[in-house]
Amino acid sequence: MTIHGLRTKFVLLFFVFFFVPFGLLTFLSVSMNKGMMKQSTISHLHNLVGVKEIAIEQWLKERIGDGKTLSESQEVKSLNPARTEQYLNLVRRFVPSYRELWVFDLNGRRVSEASPLRSYENEDWFQGAIEKGLFVSSPTFHKPSMKPTITLSFIIQDKAGQPIGVLKEWVDMNYISELIYQAKLGETGELFLVDAQGKFIIHKMLKELDEKGIPGVPYFKGLPDKDVHTGVYKDYRGNEVLGSWKWIPNLGGYLIVEQDTQEAFYQTNLLVKRASLIFLISTLLILLLSYWVIGTITKPVELLGKAVTSFAGGHFEKTLETRRKDEIGKLIQGFNTMAERLKSAYGELEGKVRTSDKELDQAYHILKQRQEQLIRSEKMASLGQLSAGIAHEIRTPLTSIKIFIQSLEKEIELDEERREDFRIIKKEIDRINENVTRFLNFARPEEPIFQPVNIHELVLDALNLLTAKIKHVGIQLDISLFQDSPPMEGDPKQLSQVFLNLLLNAIEAMPGGGKLTIRSTMKGIPDTHEEFLQLVIQDTGSGIPEKDRPYLFDPFFTTKDAGTGLGLSIVYSIVQKHNGQIEVESEMEKGSSFIVSFPIRKENPWKELSSSMMT
Repeated sequence: MTIHGLRTKFVLLFFVFFFVPFGLLTFLSVSMNKGMMKQSTISHLHNLVGVKEIAIEQWLKERIGDGKTLSESQEVKSLNPARTEQYLNLVRRFVPSYRELWVFDLNGRRVSEASPLRSYENEDWFQGAIEKGLFVSSPTFHKPSMKPTITLSFIIQDKAGQPIGVLKEWVDMNYISELIYQAKLGETGELFLVDAQGKFIIHKMLKELDEKGIPGVPYFKGLPDKDVHTGVYKDYRGNEVLGSWKWIPNLGGYLIVEQDTQEAFYQTNLLVKRASLIFLISTLLILLLSYWVIGTITKPVELLGKAVTSFAGGHFEKTLETRRKDEIGKLIQGFNTMAERLKSAYGELEGKVRTSDKELDQAYHILKQRQEQLIRSEKMASLGQLSAGIAHEIRTPLTSIKIFIQSLEKEIELDEERREDFRIIKKEIDRINENVTRFLNFARPEEPIFQPVNIHELVLDALNLLTAKIKHVGIQLDISLFQDSPPMEGDPKQLSQVFLNLLLNAIEAMPGGGKLTIRSTMKGIPDTHEEFLQLVIQDTGSGIPEKDRPYLFDPFFTTKDAGTGLGLSIVYSIVQKHNGQIEVESEMEKGSSFIVSFPIRKENPWKELSSSMMT
């Protein structure tokens, strides 16, 4: 970017007409807000001190009013020791803040049932009450109880208005302490009370300060006045604080509020930081904007060259947009026209290639599926023939053994124990015969007798047979069957066997209970308008290991301790004879789903269904 270049001139123009006015406006705005926020912080301290002072003055007025009321009571005026002490004890019981309540005669001796030994006639509080009628001491800190106290004394007069004694009150300043402790001023702010010499009277860390040897604050010089003073200074810990204090004449002390300057002026400093950040970001955006504006003028030819290079590499997706009406605009429009034609031709060619690839993938998938079905059918046929031969060889001698056992049982006399042995032998022979029968049924399966059936009714009938087992295991049912499904052609006996096997497997997969979901939907192939009823039986068992899934429908494959491995093989055979399809989906620790699909018509091209599912 040269000094005399067009881009340099535009950047300088943006800088002069935007940056300078914005900078001045930001500076003035920040300065005004900074001053207002500082004044707001100082006013907050003033208000806090003023509000607490009013509360303290009100508390002191109430204590003076209570003292005058007590000094004018007949019990106190009687100067009768028994009567006076009984009355004052009652007052202390109801007002715990009274540490001491004493009555003295004009000689300064305490009115008490015990013999007074000392005269308080020369004490300040006594003389003050006699001369002025009222005495209020400065607050003092009572170390044994670690509490601030104040002394009040009132003159006691007879009916003629002549002084006859003095009432002294020694009062805890618990209320004032709570009033000061409850003041909240951020994390570092604190409110406390000191006497005229700056000695701590009320402070939330008074005990710690006393242990550290910090008795008070050395702030006050000269005579106290009634104005509120505010300033920034070092506090008693050496930290820079914003402080405000006020003299409370009736109490004879200073009420002080302090807060670390970092916290007190946090919002002000934050405003300056944010304004500076906004200013810097705005400056950067201005530079970027000016750079972009210049780029819209100087970059079109450069972009056009890059686009041509991209097209040469076979990338036709990039085009240039422009609203210019000059020679560069016409050049870009001509380039875009050429690009659209090349892109269209390339897209047609690419579409044909993708279509061919897709058809090859579909054909490969269908061929692989048919190959797997053929292998499984051949395997089942071979195993069926082998099973038939083995079953025949077992059944013939087994029948002879059973006849021999029955004859022997009739010819000899048997005791009860031997009779039980014969019963067990016959039972086991029957069980072996039942398994042989299953082998024969597998080896010579019956051809289905097709007739109109309702799949949903067959599923519900199979489910009813297993109701007791479902309740015993504690399985929750979730049934959602497609309404108004048309009837299909099938053998109700064989289909019932399919559903009973699948439901029983799902129940046995959840021995500790779970959820059994049964749902059905209608699937269709748009090209051929063929319709299929799809039934899903889903459990929440432990799932089927991935290594076992390819062998689920193989004869004699089982993972059960007492299984024969023929159940799913028979299910697969029946579904195939009904021109259907069965699939399994499983996830470990989440459950398994068996998906059975049947065509609504007896004959159905599964090739179209497979193609539809792939797309």
